[in-house]
Amino acid sequence: MALSHAILVSLLDGPQSGYDLGKRFDKTVGYFWKASSQQIYLELHKLAATDAVRAETVTQSDRPNRIVYQITDHGRAMLATWVDKPTEPPSVKEELLVKLFALGDVDTNALLRELDRRRAYHVERLSDYEAVMQKYYSKPHSLSPRKLGRYLGLRMGIQSEGNMIAWCDEALKLVKET
Repeated sequence: MALSHAILVSLLDGPQSGYDLGKRFDKTVGYFWKASSQQIYLELHKLAATDAVRAETVTQSDRPNRIVYQITDHGRAMLATWVDKPTEPPSVKEELLVKLFALGDVDTNALLRELDRRRAYHVERLSDYEAVMQKYYSKPHSLSPRKLGRYLGLRMGIQSEGNMIAWCDEALKLVKET
């Protein structure tokens, strides 16, 4: 997936400034697709140059002018073409697993500390996901198709974080026994 697709999907909710898009991005698509504000603005300019989005300057008297972006029919066609293509499973680059491959030849306590940190990260992320689920998606059968898509992404995140916590617990137990 290219960042452009994530931006176009985010713009399906309505026109947004680059700033607003970046803020929403971090709380939605950003959980599984990272992008800096600079990358988002750069991609918005590229999308505008290809007519996938329309940029409109909104004059403000007390602040700098805002540029608000809106997806165009061409942008929607780009999304349709992209959605029709098969996806590849994500590649995994997990530094922690590489460190664990050195178990027995490195400081075990360092690995235990890293496993503890990783577990804490996943516990916090799971808590965040569950809070979003409770607030916005408590009745999945009554959701619109767009919200159902978000719900399914959130469910995947919840299950993934739960699995990672269980894996960390198992790894901690086994490494402590070495």
